[in-house]
Amino acid sequence: MTAHAKMRSAPSNSRPTPLAAHWLSASGLAVALLSLQSLAAEAGPCLAVSQPLLKLPEIASKNGVLSGTMILIDEQRRLIFRSPGAKPGQPGSFFDCQPQRVRAFISPEARPKVPPSPGGIIDPYPGPVLRARLGDIVNLTFVNQVDANRFGDSIDQGEKRSLKPPSDPAAGCDISSPGDPKNGYPLAGGDTWPDCFHGSSTGNIHFHGTHTNPNSTGDNVLLEVRPSPRDPKTRKPAITPESANKAFADFFKACAASLRGDVLSPYPRNWDDAPLGPWNLSSNPTQPNPNTWTGQQALLLQAYDSRTKQNLWDTNQTQIDANQWPQYYVGAYPYCFAIPEYKEGGKLIMGQSPGTHWYHAHKHGSTAINVSNGMTGVLIIEGAYDDALNAFYGAGWTQTQPVMVINQLTVSPNLLRQPSPQGGGGPGTQDKGPDFTVNGRSQPIVDMAPGEVQMWRIANTSGRSGAYFGNIAPGLQWRRIAQDGVQFAYDNYLRSENKAFLMAAGNRVDLLMKAPATPGIYPVLVQHEVDPSDLAGATPVVLLQVRVSGAAPKVENRTRFIDEKNFPKQPAFLANITDAEVTGQDDGNGGRIGTIANPRVITFASTPPNFPNPPPQSQNYAMHTINGQKFEDGKDTAIPVQLNAVEEWKIENATYGTAGPLIAHPFHIHINPFQIVEIFDPNATVRVPNVGTQPKYVFTTTNDNPPYAQQCNVNVTDKSTWRDCQNKPSDNPRIWWDVFPIPAGAQPVLNGTTYSIPGSFRMRSRFVDYAGQYVLHCHILAHEDRGMMSIVQVTPAGKKANPTLYKHH
Repeated sequence: MTAHAKMRSAPSNSRPTPLAAHWLSASGLAVALLSLQSLAAEAGPCLAVSQPLLKLPEIASKNGVLSGTMILIDEQRRLIFRSPGAKPGQPGSFFDCQPQRVRAFISPEARPKVPPSPGGIIDPYPGPVLRARLGDIVNLTFVNQVDANRFGDSIDQGEKRSLKPPSDPAAGCDISSPGDPKNGYPLAGGDTWPDCFHGSSTGNIHFHGTHTNPNSTGDNVLLEVRPSPRDPKTRKPAITPESANKAFADFFKACAASLRGDVLSPYPRNWDDAPLGPWNLSSNPTQPNPNTWTGQQALLLQAYDSRTKQNLWDTNQTQIDANQWPQYYVGAYPYCFAIPEYKEGGKLIMGQSPGTHWYHAHKHGSTAINVSNGMTGVLIIEGAYDDALNAFYGAGWTQTQPVMVINQLTVSPNLLRQPSPQGGGGPGTQDKGPDFTVNGRSQPIVDMAPGEVQMWRIANTSGRSGAYFGNIAPGLQWRRIAQDGVQFAYDNYLRSENKAFLMAAGNRVDLLMKAPATPGIYPVLVQHEVDPSDLAGATPVVLLQVRVSGAAPKVENRTRFIDEKNFPKQPAFLANITDAEVTGQDDGNGGRIGTIANPRVITFASTPPNFPNPPPQSQNYAMHTINGQKFEDGKDTAIPVQLNAVEEWKIENATYGTAGPLIAHPFHIHINPFQIVEIFDPNATVRVPNVGTQPKYVFTTTNDNPPYAQQCNVNVTDKSTWRDCQNKPSDNPRIWWDVFPIPAGAQPVLNGTTYSIPGSFRMRSRFVDYAGQYVLHCHILAHEDRGMMSIVQVTPAGKKANPTLYKHH
């Protein structure tokens, strides 16, 4: 992590784009103009706002295979920084643009290529769009060519770590100096190994939203791929895309054949499976085989350990001996998995939902850093959903629609929260994180014809803030057609028209957007939100702009929202999870888990930094836990689930606003999406006719009725009342999610006693088709990196769960 230098020179040639004022109220126009003009005060050589929305490079599947190369590089890219202390949209804010060394995904096969910005400067852009179809096989070669020497005391430079005593908090941690060049992070705040930010030159890929194999070469986020060794003279990587693709060619063929024979195939199971293995010699089982890829990996890891003293090979060896797929690699890795297509009468209970998904780096300890650098991209999975839309709007229409990657780009993650000696946040504090960009650009322009309907595929890949789409803009109309890559039922689509919605960090939305009939420029306004309480003081900011011009579309349907007759039909596996399905399973103590009456409880909690204590070493950063634990080597308590179980969970948020900000942690679980059946937000308000806004929940020590019918009584001594009393069961189709914010808790004081009432939601999920180990975590990624993550272990009936041997360093 590098601390950026603020430079204020003459303003750049950036200028606000004139707005069409005929549709804006006076107050709305003022907000929009202030938001646009904020970037006119830039003091560095920034790329001008109002660039056309960048068309992202794309890799599309051919003949049923999505094949390509994903290279993780480090290079200088120009990033925008808001002036210290300024908030998003604050008038008069200065913005500096400076080249920063970041990690990024690129692909030599992706088209079209991104042209350089004026002056040959590289402005940020996401990784390539991956476009596949249900039933396809994914064959991706991942190559890590990051130069670890450029990233401080990262663990990847273990030889430096070995020179530090284990008690030194900086040992193995990435170093940053937000406002404190003497001590810096982590020394000034008390973060220590292994829950500091670390390992930022390690790479992997999480395919967020996929219902697929979480093991071996599938969506396995427990993998850690170290950078390629470099030639000591030329400094060029020894492992190249060409050499890696050659090494994986036979494996990809064998893997595809196995998956086409059985979509649930666990191949490869271990390092002995050919053609990647066997890793050792038959004549000497302790000796790596130099003629196989796994054997070469063993040799590379042993050489790495001899230099760094990291003992990565010892960890791999332990996992291999336990018949588990090992987690450490050097230079390159083959991703091979199926995108399962559900068919009536087939093996799959659910299958993959077609829609907008995404991918990002998921190395625990550096997820926040790498995602904020821009290591994100969109994964589009097509199916009957797309076919129905194309039948209505025109052949190939969905493949021409805008793809939008929202991010908060920076070189240091939010939540460093550098304490000041006087207490409270210091220069490292960034409120809700950096400003949003779309495809790496600030306030880009989307061109639309008068009255045209487009489908915007939007992914919020930010590591911190949600984007709240409230009163987007007068004149624009919209309907949500999918959430988190899962298509809506028609009723939910119809009810969503022009309704506000939140895209929390990690959420995706497919949005049908209809342009006004009048030409002009229409800004799409959002607010930064980490908790609903933020909205009262959050200034609307311009996310992007719609430029309406030209003639109306000649195809009449392209000016209409798709109707019920032509609307994509949901597959059977997206039907509501019923009460009858949630039968639960034995908890080992004579009880049941996962039932409606006794849901499994998962508790997220953040405690604020103890800023008031004397500096520097006694000041601790915030603690982020799940069920009271931080994700830590050898101490992780996996959440056991039986394969094909259907469970109801209660996800709690024991984070309170009395000692710090309210935080609605975005809950995310891999592999299987879920449905929400109840939300309990103890800080919620309701509108009471002729009275006004009132608290929805009235805290008492009795079970008396509240003053108004719109309210619920919460007896602070009776947990059975800690719920939404107005939650009415319904057969209406529910929305599927894979990220959902957990409402923050409340701490009412009654008769001098403080009670802690966590916020919560109840969710149902089918843990079906795929066994293995994967994770759930907070999608505020700095929280995840610092401990707010847990392993879910799904085991077939009658089989003993393997011990959790995976590490996170």
